[in-house]
Amino acid sequence: MSQAKTLTDRELKKVLDYVAVHRHAARNRAMLLVTCYAGCRVSEVAALKCGDVLAADGTVKTEIQLSPDQTKGGHARTVFVNDRLKKELTAYCKTL
Repeated sequence: MSQAKTLTDRELKKVLDYVAVHRHAARNRAMLLVTCYAGCRVSEVAALKCGDVLAADGTVKTEIQLSPDQTKGGHARTVFVNDRLKKELTAYCKTL
């Protein structure tokens, strides 16, 4: 199976610039960056709940546990949240 194509840094910046001037910019930026920085599929991002991403104290978790019904193939998996993504998700959560 071939490797999935990913956006270059330049392409990602262009998409983020486009998203920034449209409706629901903060939400769309957060979703896009979860796909890029954490490697989640669109369906996985769409299935996320606040409790999947936020700890009980309101901080962003370092790991997101995806249940089998949230993933392709029906296998549970763990998604690691790097520092860049954690910073972006924290900023997005402040807008809620």
